[in-house]
Amino acid sequence: MNLAWLQTFILIVEKKSLTKAARTLHLTQPAVSKQLNSLEKYYGASLLSRTSRCVEITEAGRMVFEYGKQILTIINESLADVRTLEKDLHGSLIIGASTIPGEYILPAALGRFQALHPQVKARLEIADSTEVGQMTLDGKIEAGMIGITLENAALRQEYLFKDELVVIAPAEHPLTEKESITLENFLEEPFVVREAGSGTRMVLENKLKEAGIAPEKLKIKLELGSTEAVVNAVAAGLGISLVSRFAVKNRIDTGEIAVINIVDLPLERGLYFITRRDQVQSPLVEAFYDFLKEYLHPAASL
Repeated sequence: MNLAWLQTFILIVEKKSLTKAARTLHLTQPAVSKQLNSLEKYYGASLLSRTSRCVEITEAGRMVFEYGKQILTIINESLADVRTLEKDLHGSLIIGASTIPGEYILPAALGRFQALHPQVKARLEIADSTEVGQMTLDGKIEAGMIGITLENAALRQEYLFKDELVVIAPAEHPLTEKESITLENFLEEPFVVREAGSGTRMVLENKLKEAGIAPEKLKIKLELGSTEAVVNAVAAGLGISLVSRFAVKNRIDTGEIAVINIVDLPLERGLYFITRRDQVQSPLVEAFYDFLKEYLHPAASL
């Protein structure tokens, strides 16, 4: 028995529609149908009667629906009781993160969390966004923080806050003398970029596609494996780039790096907390997620 099947079935009954349940769960309708079929196979009975206009619950389905609600209520109550029991959290917290949250946000956040809960041992795995998603699915980490949403219905992806992306150039670059530039000006410049699979690069490519421009139009001069390497290359005059403001705040303040405004290219993205949809989160991960939301709230205005 997979709890996700039961949760999906209960939602279908409450919404009286597979389509509405799929929309609520951010799944495709075939994925919802597959979960329902798996649950019916588990019980060996038809739980819903499907027509072209709606779904109707069978007698067996009504029984599963009532028991299922009780089961999920008991699970939620048990989690609440354990959290109450475990006020002094302890254990291992293994979190994955893409470069920006992994290098510029989570180290301080984890340090503060451990100061509040000294019995917690934390480990942070840094990789690109797609790799963090795969590690979560493979069970190598229980949760992650990334800068894009991945097209995978098996992941729960919860928005945390907005990350501002900025176009950076060396302080003495001619474009820094302009109040703003156009997208055409932007595409004329040599560009330093992160590797394929990085959240920042995927966001840039998607923004260009939304503007009707093929990503191949970028004049990529150098491809690097870390944000810090990208920033160093820009500071050395090798080109311009797009990075999170978190990565260059100090260098902007010292005047080493300048920000260029583009009038026709909105630059922002969300940062997301990801877990496996079919896995009940541990009290430790739940506690860290709640802490992270409060910790990051003032950071959204940086």
